[in-house]
Amino acid sequence: MISRFLLFSFISAMLLAKPYRGGELRTIESFQYGRFEVRMKSAPGSGVISSFFTFHDYWSEGHTSSVYWNEIDLEWLGRYDDKVHTNLIIHDQWDLPDLSDLTFNPHEDFHTYAFEWTSEYIAFFVDDQLIRWVDNFYIESMYREQKIMMNIWQSTSVEWAGSFSASTLPTYAFYDWVKYYLWVDGTGNAGTNNDFILLWEDNFDSWDTNRWEKATHTWDGNNADFIHNNVVFMSGYMILCLTVPSATGYNGDPLSVSEIELPQTFQMHNAYPIPFNGEVVIPISLEQSQPLKMDIYNSSGTYIKTLKNGMANAGKTMIKWNGLTDNGRNAPSGVYFVRCTSADQIITQKILLMK
Repeated sequence: MISRFLLFSFISAMLLAKPYRGGELRTIESFQYGRFEVRMKSAPGSGVISSFFTFHDYWSEGHTSSVYWNEIDLEWLGRYDDKVHTNLIIHDQWDLPDLSDLTFNPHEDFHTYAFEWTSEYIAFFVDDQLIRWVDNFYIESMYREQKIMMNIWQSTSVEWAGSFSASTLPTYAFYDWVKYYLWVDGTGNAGTNNDFILLWEDNFDSWDTNRWEKATHTWDGNNADFIHNNVVFMSGYMILCLTVPSATGYNGDPLSVSEIELPQTFQMHNAYPIPFNGEVVIPISLEQSQPLKMDIYNSSGTYIKTLKNGMANAGKTMIKWNGLTDNGRNAPSGVYFVRCTSADQIITQKILLMK
């Protein structure tokens, strides 16, 4: 027999539950500065919000005061078929919203969106075209490390998000890939003034549990509870679902990868030993002989040494680094990045030198 206490707890939970179910995916790691990119198709429906943003998760640090707030937003309001919403939020939830016009419907096709966050400016891009540049006092307050997040939810703010009807559900936002570039200020090869360098890319072929976690929370103004089942990895996409409680998960049309992907011409395998003291081995496999460049950067993005720059033979090759810099000095202990570049690929791997 169920105790009265358990029955009361169950009924209370049911009464407190929100009427809809959404989903959120967030990085385990936090980042300070960089270029953040996504290729996605947003969710349609008045009252529906889908997003790509960064947020300082101060709650996980034991803080409850909004004085710790830092957030950079790209948001798609399902009520609009030709706009994207950008916003900056700093301490005490001071925000700086803007609604930008698009020349396409973001709910119908995939497009690439990005923002660059530095200590000097924050800029937003659509298909590599600048749509907004901010360099005022908000930038001085935007310095706390932030997680990369994506979510879908139903806003109770009719004035902002539009009126909502449950007949809209289910609705979905599709994410093809996410990329993170480190801000290296003058020594990179991507973004504004080539100030950024690609550190990693996730194509969502599967759920990388070392990088991402699914959320289970909600907040005032959000009419949906986030659940694991509404973050779906399928056919090379990450799909965020907004549903009713009785029909969660992805129940849309069958999916297939819409683009023919170019085969990888080389692979960089896990370096060993990690951490290393003396010499690290970085194995690479090539389908055919081709020019290849392999460089070492420190955690600040500063160039350290070139390990390979020229033709590499087909098959498996072992490239080694003895911990020396380009000028022959011993590199200090710390995190380094191995960056391997071919004509059509860039792969980056993190390694740890410990003396």
